[in-house]
Amino acid sequence: MATTAERIGRARADAAHRMSPAGRVLRGIVSAHMVAVFGQPVFAGIYLSGDFDGLRWHQLGANVVTSLGYLQLIAAIVIWGRLRLAWPCLSTLALVAAETVQYFAGMDGVLWLHLPLGVVTVVGIVVQFIAVWIRPIGPAKSTGPATPATGEEDDSE
Repeated sequence: MATTAERIGRARADAAHRMSPAGRVLRGIVSAHMVAVFGQPVFAGIYLSGDFDGLRWHQLGANVVTSLGYLQLIAAIVIWGRLRLAWPCLSTLALVAAETVQYFAGMDGVLWLHLPLGVVTVVGIVVQFIAVWIRPIGPAKSTGPATPATGEEDDSE
């Protein structure tokens, strides 16, 4: 019987072999999305330090972040449709909804909502980044038959 650590090690080693092209695209978009989201507090800080060009950069960054969020949602919908994997789509939908509300709150100057949602979106994209890089996004690959009582794979062969 394999230990949990052995199963996790095998799953991570096998993850690259189970990655679909749609999964690779999603990983790339999530990675770019995370980089863009991390720029936003930097640009806001530049503006708050007295450099008014920081506000222009923050606004441009908001457009980039929003665009990447919608691209990520399209990729996640494709994954849901092709691979029947719902979690990337549902988590991206929640993130994009928060980013959209945050975008309009920032445009209207509603900072009491804009700032906390900014923190939530940064945390959300970091969690997604970790999830798409740890979990395989592709067709499931079984190494052995599952035992009926536990649902775990049988390693006794």
